[in-house]
Formats: sequence, C-alpha cells, structure tokens
Amino acid sequence: MNLLLFSGFLGSGKTTLVLRVVQYALEKDIKVAILVNEIGEVGIDNQLMRQLDMNVWELLGGCICCTLSADLVSTLEQLDRDYSPDLVLIEPSGAADPRSILRALPYYKGTPFESQISVSILDPLRLEMLYAVMTPLILSHIKHADFVLVSKCDLAEEKQIAFARRISLENNPEASIFNFDPDTPLDVLMEKIAPWMD
Repeated sequence: MNLLLFSGFLGSGKTTLVLRVVQYALEKDIKVAILVNEIGEVGIDNQLMRQLDMNVWELLGGCICCTLSADLVSTLEQLDRDYSPDLVLIEPSGAADPRSILRALPYYKGTPFESQISVSILDPLRLEMLYAVMTPLILSHIKHADFVLVSKCDLAEEKQIAFARRISLENNPEASIFNFDPDTPLDVLMEKIAPWMD
C-alpha cells in the first residue's frame, strides 16, 4: 500500500488535484482509496467524489491531525484489511497540520507502506496574506512536505509565484518544488511524486 498525503488551505486546488490523481491512477488500473477529512458533519468534497464513483472513506466532525488521529490509524488499518488498495490518498481539512498527521502514522500496524509521500499545495494568490497571519501552520505545511506544488500559476503574478518558491526553499531546501496549473500534464508531475505508478 502506497500513501499520498495532500495538504493545503481551503481553495488551494487540493481537491481538484486529488480528483485528477485518482483518475490518473484508475486509468492505470491502480486500486485507490481516498480518505477525506472535513471539520463539519457533512463533507461536500466527499459527496462529489462519491458521485464520481470513487472509493471514499470519511473522517468527519473533527480534525484528522488532533481529535481524529486515532480514527485515521484505525481507518488505514481497516482499509488494509478489508480493501487492500494499492494507493491511499489522504486529503485533510485545510486547517490540518500535516506534522500531526505524520506523527500518527507510526501507530499504524497494517501492511507496511511501500511509499509514504507528503505533498503541500500552496496558493500563490493568497499565500502572502495567509503567511502573515498563520505563519506556523504555513511553515508546517512546507517543512513536512516531500514535494511543494505552487498551484494556480496560470492566474498568479510572477512575484507571487516567486514568493511561494522562496518561502518553500528557505524552509525546506530538501523538498522538490513545482509550479502547477490546470494545463500541467499530470503524468509529468506523477513521474516525480509517484514513479511507481508507471
């Protein structure tokens, strides 16, 4: 079982990318499960994914990185036991701290992960404002990422994209940073993030 964690604030393009990755995986006959966390009692993204006949498991009513961290582990173990996916995509709420999610994963006792990749999606259109008021959380998204995707590059100004890349590089020089927009070929991106899919 391979695990892909996508973090990013509301509106960053996270769900759109997850849907594209799932479609990409399904076209390659990869068995996928999506684990979605929304703070409320009703998950809008979850409903959309179900309408598209995707295998969605929901963690509702709290945040996956704190109050629901035990549920995350038990859900992963249940997925491993009952569904045996090749790939689990985790899409936490925009308010989740990926550091706490990654700390919970060692408690998972199922089949060992073949790969475990963390992807942070930064919206350059709002990053400077979010960074000014939510610096610790933004930095956690960046510092705990294997890959940083700067989304909406078709809409952002060059200085906004440069700011996102600079903040990422300063705080996580080990992460690979990619500019991304709806026209970016997904196979090019997935070759970097999950080469095992090919």
